[in-house]
Amino acid sequence: MNSDRDIQITFLEWVKSKNPDTRFADELGSLLDISKDSAYRRMRGDTLLTFNEIRKISQHFGASLDTFFNLSKDTVLFQKKMLNVNYGYIDFLKSVLQSVRMIGQKKSYHMTYIAKDIPPFHYFRFPELSRFKSYFWMQTILKEPSLSSKPYDPQVISKEMMEVCSAIWAAYQEVPSLEIWSDETFNITLRQIEYCHDTGVLNHQQFKILVDEIRQLLNILKVEAEEGVKKHPDPSQRILSGKFDLYYNEIEIGDNTVFFSMDDRRMVMKTYNMLNLLSTTDPVFCENIERYIKTILQKSIPISSSSEKERIKFFNAMHAKVDEFERRAG
Repeated sequence: MNSDRDIQITFLEWVKSKNPDTRFADELGSLLDISKDSAYRRMRGDTLLTFNEIRKISQHFGASLDTFFNLSKDTVLFQKKMLNVNYGYIDFLKSVLQSVRMIGQKKSYHMTYIAKDIPPFHYFRFPELSRFKSYFWMQTILKEPSLSSKPYDPQVISKEMMEVCSAIWAAYQEVPSLEIWSDETFNITLRQIEYCHDTGVLNHQQFKILVDEIRQLLNILKVEAEEGVKKHPDPSQRILSGKFDLYYNEIEIGDNTVFFSMDDRRMVMKTYNMLNLLSTTDPVFCENIERYIKTILQKSIPISSSSEKERIKFFNAMHAKVDEFERRAG
């Protein structure tokens, strides 16, 4: 790979390989505002890319030149999804839905979720938990002005948001996944509900409804863990369900980490500031996370399938936690 032409051909092939689901020539032409023929000329190396074109390609496709030339083994390129004025909660929900659906388009796919908080997919099959978690995130993270200093009102969560939440659950239900929980995983949502109840944001009836759905969630998770597949709360809904494995880790989990294997590709997502996302397909980083997951699994207790004793202990402890939480709240 000595000439500029050879480097360019290899670079564009590398970018294309990282984006196999795109019609690369069409997208390249649209990005650079050139014809499809001109795009092919660049892919063949007949026309050399300008510095500005290389910049556009690198930014648009998330293709780090450092990674391509192996200039720095200590640098990892992440793509960010950051909630702000121009990227609101509904945009976040739609991006999650798009990501889960993208995974499901692969021939072979699997998700591993190391959960500091209950994975949001689980909330999205219960209407009141969906509304409350959406409300809480919008009020506390986005600082939505319309929700400031006002009691909780489920009606502020739009029909569109609820439809996207429901669609996320439906897409996630088909994805084979493994989740690793700790004692803290369940506590975060309980503390959020408690805080809103203690400060008068939630009235007592709303509090009771949410606690009831928390119990329903525990009950359905126990059945999912026992049968090894995901379930819809309504038994009449015969939906294709993905495999489900649940593990319990006694050591507190530091953050939410999601690992995807998709055919021969790997991707890692990490959350920060609760909802903001960082994602990367960097091979070395993904391999490191894959090893980390194997290490955690070796120190975790399987709750699923044949592990009846551990499963009963785990869910009895979770129910006792909810009972104590409800008693303390009065």
